[in-house]
Parts: sequence; C-alpha cells; structure tokens
Amino acid sequence: MPNFKIHTRSSAPEGSHDVIDAYTEKFGFVFNTVGVMAESPAALKGYVQTYGLLGDTAFTPAEQQLIFLSVSRENACTYCVAAHSMAGKMAGLDDETIAAVRDGGTILDPKLAAISSFATEVVKTRGHVPKDVVNDFLVAGHTKAQVLEILLAVATKTISNYMNHITNTPLDEVLLPMAWEPSK
Repeated sequence: MPNFKIHTRSSAPEGSHDVIDAYTEKFGFVFNTVGVMAESPAALKGYVQTYGLLGDTAFTPAEQQLIFLSVSRENACTYCVAAHSMAGKMAGLDDETIAAVRDGGTILDPKLAAISSFATEVVKTRGHVPKDVVNDFLVAGHTKAQVLEILLAVATKTISNYMNHITNTPLDEVLLPMAWEPSK
C-alpha cells in the first residue's frame, strides 16, 4: 500500500494552506486526517465546505456529531469514530449516547435514536432506505429537510471515512483516549 504523507503547512500544496491555517488557528494543530487530505487541495476544500454546510442545517452541533459518529461506525472508520466521539462530547452529546453508538447499543433518547438509526440506514442501504424507515424518522419529530441534511452529512463523512481507510491515517495523540476498533 502506498504511504500517504501527513502534510504540514510547509509540505502541503499551496492550495491547501488556507485550510491548514484555519485548523491551526482553531485547534492549535492540524489533525492527521486533514494533513493527509491536504495532498489534494480540491478534496480538502470539498470536505471542509460540505462539513461547514452542516452548520446551516436544523441539527444542533451535538446532533451533527451524532450523525458523523453513526456514519463513521457503520463505515468502520477507526479514525473518525475516535474523532467524533471526542467532538461529540465537546458538543454536548452525553457519554451514554456516545457509548451506545460506539458499541452498537441502544440510544435511550428517542429523537437521537431516530437520527442515528436513519443515518446508519442510509449508509447500510446505500440510500435505498425503506419508506417505513423514512416515516419513522419523520414521526420521531424530524423534518423532510433533515432527511436531505442527513444525506449531506453522510456524503461529508464518506469522504473522510474512505480516505482514512485508503491511507490508514494514524490517530492523533489527542484522539488516543477515544481509540476504537470495530467488533469482529
């Protein structure tokens, strides 16, 4: 398997510098997944733009992280499950919900359970979600716009999940406490 470089600002193509600078300013460092994705400025910018658009949705930051965590678990992305476990906690997602997603357990809050279940079903079925599953999501108090917004989140996470699979992105030191491996 080819070895993909984890870029810094000095090694990244110039087109990736703005994103690297923004991450450095916001977090004090650049996450490995961003450093790897910096190899392609277009891929990096596309990922960051779609990620940013989730802020324009009806989902709270905690719900956004729940979607990302659910999609990443279904895609068995060890990097993103760790990252969104930590980000979910920082966004106010409770420990029990995070653990339920990571372990494939039951989420107790019905509205959060519907979000996680629907996002997971979109990934499992590659978008061929049965009508009753869509209806269950709507009956749980969500909107038709949120159905489409989950598709945006799935697309966003698919970019990073698949990239991490292909490049075998190592966890950043800050994410090690949240390390996760899929069950066999």
